Amino acid sequence: MVSSTTAIILITYLFVLSSTSQTGGFLSPKRRIATEQKKSTKMNESQSSLFSPNSKYHHNQNGLAKRRRWLIVDFDGTCTEHDTTPLLPRLAAFATRSRSSISKASDGTETNNNDDYDHQEDLKKRLDQFQLLEDEFMKRYNEARSKMFNGENDESSTSLYDVLDALDEPSNAVTEMVSASKCLSGLGHADTNEVEGMLNLQGVTRETTLENTNISENHSDVKVTVKLRHGCESTLSRILLDDKASLSKDDCEKDDHKCYGWRLAVLSINWSPKLIDACLVQPVLRRRRSLLRIESCDTEVPIWSNEVDREGVVTLRVPGALAKRDRLIELKKYIKQGCDQTQSIIVYVGDSSTDLAALLVADMGIVMGNSSSLITIAESWGIEIAPLKNRHEHEFQRLLSTDANEEPPGKTILYQTDTWQEIDEALQEIDEHWIS
Repeated sequence: MVSSTTAIILITYLFVLSSTSQTGGFLSPKRRIATEQKKSTKMNESQSSLFSPNSKYHHNQNGLAKRRRWLIVDFDGTCTEHDTTPLLPRLAAFATRSRSSISKASDGTETNNNDDYDHQEDLKKRLDQFQLLEDEFMKRYNEARSKMFNGENDESSTSLYDVLDALDEPSNAVTEMVSASKCLSGLGHADTNEVEGMLNLQGVTRETTLENTNISENHSDVKVTVKLRHGCESTLSRILLDDKASLSKDDCEKDDHKCYGWRLAVLSINWSPKLIDACLVQPVLRRRRSLLRIESCDTEVPIWSNEVDREGVVTLRVPGALAKRDRLIELKKYIKQGCDQTQSIIVYVGDSSTDLAALLVADMGIVMGNSSSLITIAESWGIEIAPLKNRHEHEFQRLLSTDANEEPPGKTILYQTDTWQEIDEALQEIDEHWIS
């Protein structure tokens, strides 16, 4: 049974949020303009967060001048087979249990402090809370989607970005409710290694699985299963092999292009960058080191996502489709400034309507899977989605022969695939063109 506290929180938030939503409707033109201005202002204020000051890609470090090919990937549903968001309350409970078992005494020694914590009760409470919030999200999302596709809005005054923004509103509203419920409290305490220790990670090679000795094999209940899509890890690690670190100084001086390999970044609305790091980035980097037979490397993979703190409050750094689009626009600007007029390319891979704006801004947009919302919206706005395997019949050659610093006029085509193998093949073809 759901606790009375959870019910009170939900009722309060539903009342407040429903009251505010009645003033303009999902697609009121004036409301959309105001929202656009607000989001643009927020993005402008946080542009410096694209790369931290100590990042090699920060404008003060001049790192973008040497990195002209970027693969940007969404996380949930693109790199993973399923959405990992429902796993977060369980991870939060495991992280809380881990910390409840150890506390510091006044003399600085560690003592067992597990008497007052009931893990099963805590876990059940969190899962009950989150289930209610998931149900509320689906209700709101289906209502918004119905308004979009059932002709309840004036299409003549509605832009593609209006629709994408409206579809993001249910998620952002329910995220506020998640923060208020505290069902993710404790998750912000866990670092990447701790999160990795809680995972039963599938879809990765054996040598890239973290051997965590801090968790007993008898505690199998702390394992949360996450499965990467087949070929994802191998593709991402392969593109990172073409790097200055793997070439001799003489080779780099002979041909600058050989030093300028692919760069990888993750752009996601997921609430836990540590989960993304544990599930995807670290396994990819370990496989890269294994293939190169090196012990360490300084390869940097930026993760642009939302973030949950120790109290379970979610900060929306990437609140939806328009924020994803703006991140890519900002990256393209930085690359152009750093590379002068030298050719560059950004490939983006995503699976849902939240990725559509970014897919269109990228030099090459690849849709993973068959999201009905994405396909319906794309068709409504005349955006062609062609099979990636048939890319040569659909402007792929023009992509290879066009200076990517010049925005292709009226680009309305995206590519679709169900496998990372096809993505890898397309990226290898771009590689061949790059060094030819």
